[in-house]
Amino acid sequence: MNKITKYIGFVFCLVAVAACKEDYEYPLGGGNPVMALNEVPTAAFFGDSIPFNVHVSDDGKALSTLKAQLYFSGDLVSETVIRTKEYGNYRGKIYAPFLENIPDGTAQLKFVLENVGMVKDEQQKDLALSRPDFPYLTLVDSDGEEYRMEKESLYHYSVTGNFPQALRARIKSPKVGENGNELIFGKSVDNQIIIGETSDLISFSGTETGYEVTFNVLTYEHGPLVEMTFDGEDMIALDANSYYVQKTLTQGQTVQVTGVELAEWWVDPDYFAKGTDGSLTFLPMSGEYRVVADTESKSFAVTRREGENEATLGDDGHGALWLMGWGIGSPSLDSQFGWNPGAAYGVSEISSKKYQFTGIAGPEQGSSLGQRFRTDYLDFKFFFQNGWGGEFSSLTLAAGSESLIKLTSSWNIGLADGVTLEEGATYVLTVDLTGGNDNGIVSFGKR
Repeated sequence: MNKITKYIGFVFCLVAVAACKEDYEYPLGGGNPVMALNEVPTAAFFGDSIPFNVHVSDDGKALSTLKAQLYFSGDLVSETVIRTKEYGNYRGKIYAPFLENIPDGTAQLKFVLENVGMVKDEQQKDLALSRPDFPYLTLVDSDGEEYRMEKESLYHYSVTGNFPQALRARIKSPKVGENGNELIFGKSVDNQIIIGETSDLISFSGTETGYEVTFNVLTYEHGPLVEMTFDGEDMIALDANSYYVQKTLTQGQTVQVTGVELAEWWVDPDYFAKGTDGSLTFLPMSGEYRVVADTESKSFAVTRREGENEATLGDDGHGALWLMGWGIGSPSLDSQFGWNPGAAYGVSEISSKKYQFTGIAGPEQGSSLGQRFRTDYLDFKFFFQNGWGGEFSSLTLAAGSESLIKLTSSWNIGLADGVTLEEGATYVLTVDLTGGNDNGIVSFGKR
């Protein structure tokens, strides 16, 4: 028994010694780390992976790390760290970032060798950096189709093609020089040009097919972009196809839109009347609205807002009323609302507590802009918000409307039995809440 106890104690001692060895911290100071810069270039391009070869040693002290650091104007912009377990030669590469509006100049390439006692040897060399002169660029669209962009002048490239009005693409460069990399230009989430394979697509918008796409690899300027203003304010890009502005609009206000041929655009007849002079007259009750211009369909969509949030129907009957369901859509029946929360349509409060939706009757598939009622089928419902939640507890059909539509027990609206709407005819759907939200009156008729 005594022998076993002694044996166990011996094992514990060995474990303790091993643990102490693992937790041992090298004392600070001591040693003399030395490095020799065997192969370090004196010039490189932005976008290069710059190679280096450095010999490291010490006077018996263990080494820790070799750091290669690149500085622009005193700022550290790139770093490579190599573990140096043994003395000898170490090869590595450090990336020279390709950045916007950085001119040719001199950077500093700094090497820092550190041993386990945190004693360092530092050496620095100047590095002449210049922008590569790409012979061409390649435009790669969202389908992977490639178009060669020719060099027009220093840093400036272009290609003309039969592109869609809303084009989304990245731009890539060829490798230049022995240490060059293929660079892929895209966009960040905040709509800035960045470099990287995972970057978002850049949005280009032409006014017609067959236009020129341009890109400047120094300034990152690119085009064409749709530059639209609404009532004197710049519209902000939402995505490749749409731009928006959010502001307070007054009933009867005249609005000018620039940057597009407004005569070619469809406008929601319950929100705007198009003037012969190219202006728009705002029709609903005054309030805060978001106007979205869709350059692909050439149409405007409008929603009432409460700051960052979509408006809802108030207890007093003012605000926003929302439509969901089938057989009804906007700007055409190719975009029916369905029953998806967040995809509802905000109905115009055309006058105090009265809401209106106007549309032409048309086919379910292949409808034209403005055809917003199906001729053969309706099944939709009003909600107090853009999604499920508050809704009417009762509704009444106005006299004469029962010949065209019917109300179900859940207050869905459908076509009356045996009724088909006249294709090409204009119909108006209204909800009158002047008697209160619990006494809404629905009317529907041909204009």
